[in-house]
Amino acid sequence: MTTDIDIRSLKFAILQCLASGGAQHKLNLIGKGYSVSPLESAFDFRFDSGQRHLAVMAFDELEAAELIRPTYTDLVSPQEWMEITDAGREALRRRELDALDSALSAIAPQLVELRAGAWSAIASGRPDALRQAAHSGRELIDQALKEGARDEAIKIQPWFQPEKDSCSSVTRRHRLRYLMETRGTPSDSDLEVAVRACDLVIATDDRLKAIAHGRETVDRENVRDALVVAEIALRRILVPRGT
Repeated sequence: MTTDIDIRSLKFAILQCLASGGAQHKLNLIGKGYSVSPLESAFDFRFDSGQRHLAVMAFDELEAAELIRPTYTDLVSPQEWMEITDAGREALRRRELDALDSALSAIAPQLVELRAGAWSAIASGRPDALRQAAHSGRELIDQALKEGARDEAIKIQPWFQPEKDSCSSVTRRHRLRYLMETRGTPSDSDLEVAVRACDLVIATDDRLKAIAHGRETVDRENVRDALVVAEIALRRILVPRGT
């Protein structure tokens, strides 16, 4: 039986191993299949080839984000011995891997866990988990907008015009505009991209709800794409340019 594992949990496990054990060789930490590696010990199971490849991807993304780096001190493999950076220690302490994590946490810490849960569900690949992942993308957007752009804050904006078809008179577009303005000066095109991205995530969730009790197979890639789009929208809304 294959044990579910996702790249986010791998990243935190790698950071923890490097924080507690000091610099380590990349492949020794991931494992080569013939002995239990420190990373496998952290999860308490042996990796298959797919999981080991996912761990390599996690390493590469951590290095690209400058949360870990080569020591460049080993004579044989100067780029394979890795250490955690100060930014990596801070990411581990805060349980925030990137600027979107930080932005979501500033609104409500549970949003970071919702994001993590969605990716874990996709990693599992089970149809019920995939449907939940798609719904989590929708919830991530809805909760971020409602918590980060409350009705009372929007209604005092000089540009606010009540929407008669909304029970609260506040629409998603209002919330998007408010959040984007608090982090810069968005253009109409920026706002439109965010609106269309949100619409796509919601449409995917609606589609999966419609087939929940049918015989159609849930397309993992479509769900993954919807979550990627949700994150693109949230970054455009919540993360200042250049961050």
